[in-house]
Amino acid sequence: MINSTEPLYLQIYNRLRDDIHAKKYSANERLPTEKELCQMYHVSRITSKKALNMLVEDNLVVRIKGKGTYISHSQSQKTYVPVEKHKQLTIGVIMSEFDNSYGREILIAIEDSCRKNNILCIFHRSRGNQHTEEKVLDDLIRFGVSGVIILPVHGTYYNAKILRLVLDGFPIVLVDRDLRGIPSHFVGTDNVAAAEQAIDYLIKNGHQKIGVYSPEYRKTSSLKDRMEGIQRSLQKNHVHLDSSFYFTKLQCILPICSNPNAFIADRTAIMEHMLANKDMTAAFAMEYNIALIIKSAVKELGMKVPDDINIMCFDSPELELPGNYTFAHMRQLQEEMGLKAFELLFSLINGDVKENTIKIGLAATLTPGNSVKELQ
Repeated sequence: MINSTEPLYLQIYNRLRDDIHAKKYSANERLPTEKELCQMYHVSRITSKKALNMLVEDNLVVRIKGKGTYISHSQSQKTYVPVEKHKQLTIGVIMSEFDNSYGREILIAIEDSCRKNNILCIFHRSRGNQHTEEKVLDDLIRFGVSGVIILPVHGTYYNAKILRLVLDGFPIVLVDRDLRGIPSHFVGTDNVAAAEQAIDYLIKNGHQKIGVYSPEYRKTSSLKDRMEGIQRSLQKNHVHLDSSFYFTKLQCILPICSNPNAFIADRTAIMEHMLANKDMTAAFAMEYNIALIIKSAVKELGMKVPDDINIMCFDSPELELPGNYTFAHMRQLQEEMGLKAFELLFSLINGDVKENTIKIGLAATLTPGNSVKELQ
């Protein structure tokens, strides 16, 4: 180091700060890691970490867990370049898919809000494909939208395009699925509390042998939170659930499963799981479409819901015709989610938001439905 009279962490901080101000790092470029700084300056990990934390405190960089340290958007040149400015304010909305059980009310709320405020709304589906999602984002930015509301693709750790826009300070709001570690604005359900309430309800009705059915949950924030809520309820109610009751290898994911082969494969796997856990009295489906597969599996096994097994899930279409079937479920406040997402994006576009990140978690409501009854 150059100046031996200053603490080592301060010398590293000053060097990095000067390099940032001198534009030696390009937009969104990652700074050296703590380990790399240790090797470069022959210092301890604690020293390099302190230097990087000082840069964070000065809002010069953004640290993202598992990804690294990046130049803050206030220090970088924006990489999004709209083709033209439109006379009418325009926003983009991207959803993986939507149907009557989930997504439709969110989209309607956003579209209605846009119409009331004379804003053009451009809607795209990513169809669960991250490459499509990135292309759609590129297309919307080139078109010149002023902001984006996006329900990220299922199972995404990080979408590089979303990360880049966040670092650039582009107005973007994530809906339903947060990308943990990225300092992005988010509106969604308090999934921890909702799942905890759902399992509380099953336990209250006498169920302690509960099967949990989900896609791989560790890659998706909403599913990960729901799993945490399940654990909270079990611990609170002093109920032990053996690991064999968890099935997390399902292929059909929200909001629809259009692949009949995947549906059949999931149904077969669920039937095998139920046969291996014959003392199970209730099944908790992380998503509505999974509840449909479970119900089909139960029928194939010659059993009935709720006489032989109970089912609880998240969301269920509102069916107004008499005699239609509704699962016991946690209903997410989709309309409010869409309204909150629009209001937040509108504030970001207008420059009214001063906080670095705003995270809004909405409560879900328990709807008894027809698939849960008290265990005799």
